[in-house]
Amino acid sequence: MRRAPAPVDDETRRRYATVDVGRLVGAVLGPTARRRGFTETAILADWGTIVGPTLAGRCQPVRVEFPRGKARGGTLELHARGGAALEIQHLAPQLLERINGFFGYAAIRRLRLIQAPPVAPVRRAPAPPLRPLSGAEEELLRRSIGALQGQPLGTALLALGRALHARQR
Repeated sequence: MRRAPAPVDDETRRRYATVDVGRLVGAVLGPTARRRGFTETAILADWGTIVGPTLAGRCQPVRVEFPRGKARGGTLELHARGGAALEIQHLAPQLLERINGFFGYAAIRRLRLIQAPPVAPVRRAPAPPLRPLSGAEEELLRRSIGALQGQPLGTALLALGRALHARQR
């Protein structure tokens, strides 16, 4: 006979549950974004995915305004440079289709373009150069990969191992 599975309490279920990254970003961005009208924080977090990297560099969502008491048919306010604003105005139907397709419902009905430069993204300093590995370290890495040498996974693991060993000293 088959035994019934042991009951799992809520604490254990929460501890081992996978967490959607979108929920984490929403928790961090939520309060700030709601003050700016973004009830759907995904539009901020995934703007580059929604409109593509080219347009994401030329425009930036600033605010979403919904009709009173509704969460559909809103107006998305975008900051864009003068030349890009004209291009975005012509692409508005396609942008609205992409945005609403991303959400799965008609969240945004129209775009309002403000001719202002988008906020520049924060640029990180380049990583310091990695030190060369000694012959013994290189040999240790090659032995640890073993049968995977010459295969794509082995090459990737070797590169990862080199980067990790090079940063340790």
